[in-house]
Amino acid sequence: MDEMEIPKQQLEYEEPITYSYPPLSFSTYSDLIKSKQTFLLLYTANFTYLISALATGLDLLKFIWFTIGLFFAISGSTLLNMYIDRDIDALMERTKNRPLPSRRVPPSTVLKHGILFTAAGTLAVGVFVNFFTMIVVFLGFFFDVVVYSLLLKRRTRLSIIFGGVAGGLPAIAGRAAVIGTIDLTAILMGLFVLCWIPLHILTLALIPKNLEGYKNAGVPMWPVVSSQTQTIRVVTLSAILSASIIVLAGISLEINLLALLPLILFCAFILFQAFANLKQPSHKRTFKIFKLASIFMAFAFLWLFVGVVITSFLP
Repeated sequence: MDEMEIPKQQLEYEEPITYSYPPLSFSTYSDLIKSKQTFLLLYTANFTYLISALATGLDLLKFIWFTIGLFFAISGSTLLNMYIDRDIDALMERTKNRPLPSRRVPPSTVLKHGILFTAAGTLAVGVFVNFFTMIVVFLGFFFDVVVYSLLLKRRTRLSIIFGGVAGGLPAIAGRAAVIGTIDLTAILMGLFVLCWIPLHILTLALIPKNLEGYKNAGVPMWPVVSSQTQTIRVVTLSAILSASIIVLAGISLEINLLALLPLILFCAFILFQAFANLKQPSHKRTFKIFKLASIFMAFAFLWLFVGVVITSFLP
């Protein structure tokens, strides 16, 4: 029987399965780069840059190039993480509707764009800002994509520490872009983000449906391999360390105590919530801490900037 004699239904059955992807939309791209997370990291870097530039004078063109370069570098790293995690994302309720597991975009497109964005953003920082800052940005990619996503995320609960290092490097890059080196203030700002990460990610992981998702995907997040009690202790420690470090960053910037007071009060509020949850754990309070964590991050960098400005007008 030649091919012309094979029934049409049989021919259709034997054809390989293919997927038809819709056009790549702005909404899909926003999901792919985790726009909220990307802009939060860019936010920390920009405020660190502006805080540092108050003492030296703002080079607007340099600041714009720094922002553009870092945006593409962070977005590229996130795209690569999306590509790496597409299999486990498909197994978790929280992530199953992301563009890759929901087949809104081909994996090859995400991989190519991730490589292109990361390289272009990192090189732009090197060319238009300075070489030292480019190294810091590259280290952010290395810790995020290579160390965290490829090597450790599926192996150990301690992976969040290295993810935190990656999260702190944009803040360090913001100061390095201005002063050309890493000083104590830059280290404190990076450490703040590192110590803040468990406050954010572990409270998210403790939400029952997310915890079940991590278990199904085989990701050894802290509450998956340890008890809820121990995880909440880590969250409390995260609150203590991040609150202490951001106040120390304010002191290192020589912010007037009265100008620093709103940040101190916010830190005290976060600590109160963390200790209350340690004493009487509840899903409602854990979720509240998760929501407060992002506000804490945003307010901390904003108020350091405001505090430096206020202090500059004081005698």
